[in-house]
Amino acid sequence: MGDVPRFSPLGQCWVCGGDRLVRVHEAIFDHSAFRDQDPELAAYTGQRVALMRCARCGFGQPAALPVLPQYFARMYDQRWSGDWMAQEFASDYKDLIFRTVLGALARRLPPGRRTLLDVGAHVGRLIRLALAEGWDAEGIELNPQTSAFARRATGRPVHQLDAHDLAERGRRFDAATLIDVLEHIPDPVPVVAGIARVLAPGGWVAVKVPHGPAQLRKEVLRARLVRGYRATVADNLVHVNHFTPRSLRLALERAGFTDVRVTVAAPELVPHGHGGTLRRLLMNGARRSFYTTTRALPGGVHTPLALHLQAYARIP
Repeated sequence: MGDVPRFSPLGQCWVCGGDRLVRVHEAIFDHSAFRDQDPELAAYTGQRVALMRCARCGFGQPAALPVLPQYFARMYDQRWSGDWMAQEFASDYKDLIFRTVLGALARRLPPGRRTLLDVGAHVGRLIRLALAEGWDAEGIELNPQTSAFARRATGRPVHQLDAHDLAERGRRFDAATLIDVLEHIPDPVPVVAGIARVLAPGGWVAVKVPHGPAQLRKEVLRARLVRGYRATVADNLVHVNHFTPRSLRLALERAGFTDVRVTVAAPELVPHGHGGTLRRLLMNGARRSFYTTTRALPGGVHTPLALHLQAYARIP
């Protein structure tokens, strides 16, 4: 029994502290790809953990976390090839998201305030676009390969440390972005509070995350329609946080932010090279139209059509 991977139970909601957690799904672990690289991580293959939803604020989180030291860092220790990182840097499939966020932040800040920190900078694509739009941009990226690539590709600082450590060095920015980042980090409120510490007074943060319940409904529907498909939103705990509009707002407010606005997030587009040109254009046109329509609906962010959430909030 001593060789069975262990978990540490969680009894309270990470966002509101509520203890009424309702089981809504199950996450399955498959780390067989790490059999040679990290046998201790690979040993979790086949384990299962329930995904719970808070009855008070709607936030979703696992019933327990692996006790393996640095579980999440080890899971994300992916050895990307140089060619893949170069292709990712050149790809424009997230540009609609990035440009939407940069434009919204620019409208919220005076023209003379244009310093930006991209948290979870990956290979630096957002930094590249920000520089082109007049931002003085830097990044945080803990993966050593992608952070080194982003530094070379953008010519800008991309730090291999967290926001708390950056704040301790006295760094302050007018804006910060967390695009498809916060869903991957356990206990999100302290993470966002760390971002607040690197913002100058009156600075803004932009956070994009999946809409937890909407994503689960989509997966359950797909599993009913497609034979052999299994609904999944949390396998390996890749998505460890599952936000609702209410819980995302509450997380930002508890971290010290004000003027919180949660809306429907812009979609990823189908990149070049995925299917024929006509098919890609039709799919991207449909995604743009779907996004525009959902944003225009009264209460659209609370409907199953809002698969991703975009929040903006200000530090006093």
